[in-house]
Amino acid sequence: MDKKIVSIRESDGNIVKLELYDELPSTVALAREYARAGYPDRYAVFASRQNKSPLTGAKAGEEGTEDGMFLSLILRPSFFPSQAATLGAMTAVSLISALEEHTEARLGLGWVSDLYCEGEKIGSAVTEGKLDSFTTYEYIIITFAVRLNGEDFPPRLTDMIKKVFESENTSISMIIARNVLSKFFRYYPTIKSSAKFMDIYKNKFILRGKRIKYESGQRRESCKVLGVDAASGALIVEVAGGGVRHITSPTTVTIPKKIKLKRQRRGAEN
Repeated sequence: MDKKIVSIRESDGNIVKLELYDELPSTVALAREYARAGYPDRYAVFASRQNKSPLTGAKAGEEGTEDGMFLSLILRPSFFPSQAATLGAMTAVSLISALEEHTEARLGLGWVSDLYCEGEKIGSAVTEGKLDSFTTYEYIIITFAVRLNGEDFPPRLTDMIKKVFESENTSISMIIARNVLSKFFRYYPTIKSSAKFMDIYKNKFILRGKRIKYESGQRRESCKVLGVDAASGALIVEVAGGGVRHITSPTTVTIPKKIKLKRQRRGAEN
């Protein structure tokens, strides 16, 4: 597993160290090792091929590898856990904003950070963290994973020009990963004030009006998605009898991997 490390200066002036691989079993597994070993803030691991993952819509336990954009970012933030409620929505907006520049297909967001292409789940962004006390983070790891194909994500002319004129052999997957980082660090300073990205998140949210399953005691009940709370990032659903519930844990809901999209009217925007 040959690796290469590049430095990228982001819009806020800070440097991201990006460790590149053609293939890894899992970028997040390596990022966890690095985070526990004390690797610094804004250290990231990238691969353009890794083991299949439920993050990209693969069935749990499905074997084999897949091509795509796999990126795990280590953060050592100064904000408190209570201020990170909308971090999942921010990562989702970063991911979809980057990918929309590389496709004409219709993209949409599930909850919290599932990414859909023409109604089929192709990726997600997940966040995990470790607290060094009850009030501060030791680290956070954000993992972006997207299954890519040439039909929905063909190389743009600008991508091909970059490949010709850059000294490094930059893949389309790598170009997308850099774009994801650029979008992420554009929003990252606004984490304590979510208005700049929550409006985008709600506009790209495609589960509104859909029926999903949620845990109710020992049973799984059907409910209708009403939307997402802008302040907390909670999923708002209507349960049996017309009551409204705010769901905060993604592990308590089952969301389908395929979503039926409304037929787009001629001349309408996504």
